[in-house]
Amino acid sequence: MTAMSSHRRQAILREAAGYIELGELLVQPDLPTPPHAEKLLVRGLAAVHQLPEPTRSRPDARLLEGEALRALGRFEEAITPLTAVADEHPERIEAWLGLGWCLKRMGRLDAAIDMLRKGLAASPQQPILFYNLSCYYSLDGNVAAAVEHLTQAIALDDRFRDLTQLEPDFDPIRKDPRFLAATHIVC
Repeated sequence: MTAMSSHRRQAILREAAGYIELGELLVQPDLPTPPHAEKLLVRGLAAVHQLPEPTRSRPDARLLEGEALRALGRFEEAITPLTAVADEHPERIEAWLGLGWCLKRMGRLDAAIDMLRKGLAASPQQPILFYNLSCYYSLDGNVAAAVEHLTQAIALDDRFRDLTQLEPDFDPIRKDPRFLAATHIVC
């Protein structure tokens, strides 16, 4: 058996990324994975699994594996590859976001908050990390921390202000005057 060429490994990674990206577009948060999305995600995961070592253990391949497992709702399994990426390449915010997503849905909100705090320590200028952390603090009932992190997200990227109107994670604090002041939303 001959070794897989670098060109072929890259083609497999692109193929896997395409399937996973398409599958993720069809997944709605907190709803079961639709069958057509599941089919795409499983194909992407299968492509990742056909990669030889050490390519399969590289951050790009591990991240694809974690993202596919996360989108399939296999949160516990997704933790391993996402953690490996976060540990080896803490600047990869996708790993921190994926870990937070999984932990939140596993009922481990405290761990999700801790994970995003670690992500912010590694990448302190990422508004999406501030925003997601704000969501988790809101769900945890910590209004002050939620508003503080939301304010930082908006300061870095004003588009996050508009997202708050539709984000159900802010429902627990939506009428709090501090939240209203941070978002400039008038009830």
